[in-house]
Amino acid sequence: MKPHRISPAILWLLLTGLLLPACSDDSPTKPDTDDQVPDFAIVDVNPTSATVDQAVSPRDYLQKVSAWYFGHST
Repeated sequence: MKPHRISPAILWLLLTGLLLPACSDDSPTKPDTDDQVPDFAIVDVNPTSATVDQAVSPRDYLQKVSAWYFGHST
């Protein structure tokens, strides 16, 4: 008995039918920043920073590009 062979056209239809629903854009155009940023503050310990020894929070940098690194050493 010969194995069944799927034609490329049918395979393409199956794949696009499965992948296209995953490509929908249901997200709002402007995210709600109050729900995205966790509310916390940490003390800036960088001695060369303008905000040294002050509490800083992601809310201080809303609508600005920022990066937060949480390092740990033992």
